[in-house]
Amino acid sequence: MEVNFFKDLETEIKEKLKDFGYPIPSFAELRKQHISATEAHLSYKHYDIQNLVLHFLTVTERRIPIKKWNIHISPQLQNRTEIVDIVSMLSKGKDVNPFLSKQVKGQHQNKKTDLLRFEWGIYHIHFEEGGKGDEMLFVYFDGNEAYLLDILLHEKNGANHITWTNTDLIQILHDNWPHVIARAIFKTDSKETLTTEQRQILRNKAANTNVTVRDGTEYMPIGGGFSCSKHPQKAAENTLRMLKRTEELESMVLNNNNNNIKNLLLIDKSSKNIKIKLELTDGLNLKVINTANKSSFEIDEPY
Repeated sequence: MEVNFFKDLETEIKEKLKDFGYPIPSFAELRKQHISATEAHLSYKHYDIQNLVLHFLTVTERRIPIKKWNIHISPQLQNRTEIVDIVSMLSKGKDVNPFLSKQVKGQHQNKKTDLLRFEWGIYHIHFEEGGKGDEMLFVYFDGNEAYLLDILLHEKNGANHITWTNTDLIQILHDNWPHVIARAIFKTDSKETLTTEQRQILRNKAANTNVTVRDGTEYMPIGGGFSCSKHPQKAAENTLRMLKRTEELESMVLNNNNNNIKNLLLIDKSSKNIKIKLELTDGLNLKVINTANKSSFEIDEPY
């Protein structure tokens, strides 16, 4: 019986990156992004696929799900005609990912990163495809809801405006839809505040920070935060979960010690006609398939 779930996972991820229209980094390219690549590669047999999974889950975190969104518009955007086309696309379930920064496609996700998205959960959408143009629309997505916050200029060296650490974006969420971010409240009577300069320094050093709004409500990182390698914390954690689950599933198949697996193997496991394959669904669940009879079962464990 042929089983190689880690190779299947590699193939699935590369196919999905290809479907996105994004370049597929080689294992060698991914190793270059880590200082301890040589030591880690020698000590951990799944090191290369771990890097690929982390890259893929990071890219996925930066993409906007393609669905019909319920639109909520802040007072800051009332009568702003620039948003009409984006609103139409979001509400109709059209793909707005081409309007994201071109850095989303980058092979070096720990260098060409989006710490505002990972720390605060807020996306920035350009008004021109390919991430062109200085003005950007900032949006917070939650479930099926899209909260359009404000339009800000792209922050550049030497510019006198603040974009990536602009806490006014959190203030807008707090003022208009506090229930959406209530889960991230740390305390409601905080006196702690950071200057813009302090916040920029800490973020550049891969340090997550809380945000205190005007009434003293202090929020923890609404987007879940980022790791010391500047990948989203959620992606880093789910990479390890996905690898562990892949290993467990492969062991279950080889040892035939799980009821779902037993049902999948309807003919003798020694048959050379059986090929059990691992697939990654669009919802990022792991799915085990018997290619001989197309029977399958899905692990309802999204990443």
